Amino acid sequence: MPQFNLPAEFELESGEQLVNGFLHYEVLGNPSNEPVWICHALTGSATAKDWWPTLFRKHGGFLDEDKHFIICANSLGSCYGSSNPENYEGEFPSITHRDVVKSFHLLKEHLAIDKIDTLIGGSLGGQQALEWSIIYPEEIQNLVVIGSNARHSAWGIAWNHIQRLAIDNSQDDKGLALAREIAMLSYRSAADFDEKESHWKESSSSNVTSYLNHQGDKFINRFNKQAYYLLTELMDEHDVGRGRSADLTKILGSIKANSLIIGINSDVLFPIKEQEFLAAHIPHAQLEIINSTKGHDAFLLEGNLISKFITNHSQKEFICN
Repeated sequence: MPQFNLPAEFELESGEQLVNGFLHYEVLGNPSNEPVWICHALTGSATAKDWWPTLFRKHGGFLDEDKHFIICANSLGSCYGSSNPENYEGEFPSITHRDVVKSFHLLKEHLAIDKIDTLIGGSLGGQQALEWSIIYPEEIQNLVVIGSNARHSAWGIAWNHIQRLAIDNSQDDKGLALAREIAMLSYRSAADFDEKESHWKESSSSNVTSYLNHQGDKFINRFNKQAYYLLTELMDEHDVGRGRSADLTKILGSIKANSLIIGINSDVLFPIKEQEFLAAHIPHAQLEIINSTKGHDAFLLEGNLISKFITNHSQKEFICN
């Protein structure tokens, strides 16, 4: 999988520099096809086919390698190949979504892409997609934001804070495992846990704890605590108005892309009101709702429905800004 080297002294929003930074990325399809860029979620990677298979044509989804040139880059700070704290022996500078978007923009230029036909992001990736559409409004033709927000909420920050406390209070990976178990409660819903219970042979608290422990154990085999810590802080700092305007509606109003906003009716981490706010204040934006008991994770599990929304949206005529 290719690697893109950033400028040797990549200047960050904070004024610090990321020295010898790099991005790990994957491209699928012919470069002459319509460019579609995917911004992954908190613990995602550049291999979108692995974690979002139902969004691809093989599984009935929207993304078609015969039609699209699909790009997904691992975010700065993540441990799936891009520069992250592990590469810098813990001396990794603080970064923001704007820094990540700046790095993606440089990769886009490297790939000789003029405009991105469709930019798709869910959760943390949706936050980055919004920032991209604000910083470089002329580059994005169609924007798809799923289960995300204009400013990370106090509720979301509280969840991340508790997860970081779990990491802080452990000398080994048990803290990261516990952080993942805590996160799972915010990613799913009470109804989803009820459904799981109905499939267990016996109704017992041990089933619930075994399920959560399994999620934690799996996670520590694929992620590291330094990256997790940094990325949750990255999410907490998300605010499209920061340093621009206290009026978020003014900032969202600057987005020029034809925008599709998708929410999930059972999402407790990014509740529907946050997507309603985006759709109400991004010019000509369309709002679609996923009805699911799977909570926030429905954006990963309902790729076929999301594909239907994207296809229908792309067939509509829009007023250009």
